[in-house]
Amino acid sequence: MQTTGILLAAGRSCRLGRDKLAVMMPDGRALAAWTLQAALNASLDQIICVVKPEDSLEWLPAEWLRTAARAYHPDNRLRIVVCRDHAGGMANSLHCGVSSAMDYRPQGVLMLMADQPLITAQDMNRVTTALASHPLCDYAAAADLNDRSGKPPVAFRSHMFGPLLSLRGDEGARRILCNAKYQGIQVSLPQESFWDADTEPQVQQILNYAEKRMWREA
Repeated sequence: MQTTGILLAAGRSCRLGRDKLAVMMPDGRALAAWTLQAALNASLDQIICVVKPEDSLEWLPAEWLRTAARAYHPDNRLRIVVCRDHAGGMANSLHCGVSSAMDYRPQGVLMLMADQPLITAQDMNRVTTALASHPLCDYAAAADLNDRSGKPPVAFRSHMFGPLLSLRGDEGARRILCNAKYQGIQVSLPQESFWDADTEPQVQQILNYAEKRMWREA
């Protein structure tokens, strides 16, 4: 199943009070680079990274920045897309990502949040594989034991682009996941896969876990 990943990285980091994407991880890379690395390691045909106009992109490793496309090109796997109206809410970032993904005519897209650095390529592959294995489902959403309503990463089939483009303001894909009109499947992922960097205690929790993971994998 041809799938384009959409990494949403145009948030304003209001709750944290500093740029969450650039938080330094234990290995010296930026927090959002961990998420993007997992996406690049996953079985995704392309990755579209949606950013805000003022983003310096310093969180992106130099080699990725050099090779990333800024417009549609069939041979570039990583594409940077600027969402100029990102301040209008998450739906605008979703629109930007979906509209850009449509250039590749994928069978589906995988929605990812840039501030979830502990998610792995295997986590992403489990979600996309679940959707591919259930042809009657409109989407496949990640879930944990504490929240069975579904959350990112979420994979949508291409016929769901219309509903995604109909979202407005700060509406995320949750409105679609809660709509009985659509049929989905849930994929259980480890709790740490969902940890995001909205507050300083959450950032510290991520950093502590990431350091332990690095020691285990060394």
